[in-house]
Amino acid sequence: MFRFLGTLARKWEALLTSLGHLVAVLTAVMTLAVVYEVVARYFFKRPTTWALNLTEYALLYVTFMGAAWVLREGAHIRVEFLVERLGPRPRLALSTIISLVATGVVAVLMWKGIEVTWVAYVKGQAMLNPWRVSRWLLMLPIALGSLLLMIEFLRQAWGSFQAWRHGGRPEAPRAIEI
Repeated sequence: MFRFLGTLARKWEALLTSLGHLVAVLTAVMTLAVVYEVVARYFFKRPTTWALNLTEYALLYVTFMGAAWVLREGAHIRVEFLVERLGPRPRLALSTIISLVATGVVAVLMWKGIEVTWVAYVKGQAMLNPWRVSRWLLMLPIALGSLLLMIEFLRQAWGSFQAWRHGGRPEAPRAIEI
């Protein structure tokens, strides 16, 4: 059983790392598209018809597919003025509670994302622009990214709880060792 959980944890880490790489590539593509659009528009007076849509669509994927990786890396914005005043065990307890509350919030976002994606798929909705992209493809990262973020919040809650239970320090390892 522990061998299976260890393998699952390694695969999860690899998935998040791969998503982090995908997000980096998409960010580079978005940057190049914006630079190209600016040059084409202002230097050659020939704006593109695709750069804005590409960056809008890619931004959805970057935001939602990268959120779990950002959480794992501890790179989300935090307000720590209260947390810094707490001792190690209360800090771990608070971290556990916050991760569980965040799991609930992200679960609602995931559920709504699934609903919107499903309706767009069933109705065959498309975006009204030159690309005519199916709307469900643009809503999909909301549902999938929220699922990934929910799983990572649960992992963080479990790691904080285990550290609290065993009298550990808040600076738990990035990956939960099984």
